[in-house]
Amino acid sequence: MRSFGRRLLAAGAVLAAALVVQPHAASAQIRIGVSLPDTGPAATAAMWERWGIELAREEINASGGVLGQQVQVIYADNRCNPSEGVGSVNRLIQERVVAIIGAHCSSATIAAMPIVKEARVPMLTGISSSPRITELSGRNGNEYMFRLQPSDAAMMDALAAYLARTRQFSRVAVLAEDTDFGRGGAQAFAQYAERAGITILSQDFHPQQLADYTTILTRIQSRRPDGLALFQLGNDQANFMRNFQQMGLRIPFTGRVELGGLMQRFVEAGVMENSVSVWPYSHDVDSPENRAFVEKIRARHNSIPYLQTWSGYDSLRIFAQAIREAGTAEGPRIRDAMAAMRFQTVMGPSVQFDAENQAGTVLVVNRVRNRRVEVGEVLDLRNR
Repeated sequence: MRSFGRRLLAAGAVLAAALVVQPHAASAQIRIGVSLPDTGPAATAAMWERWGIELAREEINASGGVLGQQVQVIYADNRCNPSEGVGSVNRLIQERVVAIIGAHCSSATIAAMPIVKEARVPMLTGISSSPRITELSGRNGNEYMFRLQPSDAAMMDALAAYLARTRQFSRVAVLAEDTDFGRGGAQAFAQYAERAGITILSQDFHPQQLADYTTILTRIQSRRPDGLALFQLGNDQANFMRNFQQMGLRIPFTGRVELGGLMQRFVEAGVMENSVSVWPYSHDVDSPENRAFVEKIRARHNSIPYLQTWSGYDSLRIFAQAIREAGTAEGPRIRDAMAAMRFQTVMGPSVQFDAENQAGTVLVVNRVRNRRVEVGEVLDLRNR
């Protein structure tokens, strides 16, 4: 009995020592938070984003980490929902992260922006595209919010200019999800398309995860557009395309329509022929950095990288560089370093955040020809 008591005391001492050591061990890691929609209408895209984040984390840690410390990534699900976006970012801040990648969907990102400002924790998105983010960031009020890709306003301006040169569409209907992403993109497209001489026949908005688009498609078909501008998340767009195919429709798409990825089978079936879209990333961009990145993702996932994969990869690398240049993992110092530094993107160009904390400069015009997606143009917004 005495022997058992001594063993119990010894075990308790070991446990107590472990509890004392644990906080110190945790502090030896730099914690980066990620708010993304692991569930909900953007779950597949969130998986693609994780691919890039995890590749960057492993590369950073294999090269010695940052300031002699390993990088730990902590994830929180936001379901692409504003209230859950706020909750996810609050949870990450409670976990004492020093920076946050998020929140993938524009509505969730916009809702979380006041939280990171108050906590003085920088947040970076390479996916949320609502023009509203630019209007609120940097010198416009929230110095802790940064964006890596161009806004929908910049993308639609470039797309409209391309459509005007090619004269492909003259009468376009717009269909968008009823979110900050959908409404922001639709508004920007309508604004710039009309300047380019394209008539906007209609704008329809639908809730996320709509099961049946038949009524909307019947209404759109009756207007006889020669193009349909889409602003939907990938899973919703896949559901929409199934309805579109079942109805036997043949209207080319434009806007922020996804070409390839979840839509690849529709491209190969000829459903998306002559469609034109604009994206901040393409695996076909021929830079040494992008070729290497594509091969790494192929080897790991037997897939090409997508916009979300690139965004996650470069976003974590930006935070790592900012922490190195700041010489500390303190939020305000990381923010200052991000505002001042230049960063080499996977897409090739070296970029810098402007006064509104925006760094998006590269756009890729994709189009579908002969049931294949091809690059129409690669645009550098600094040269326009």
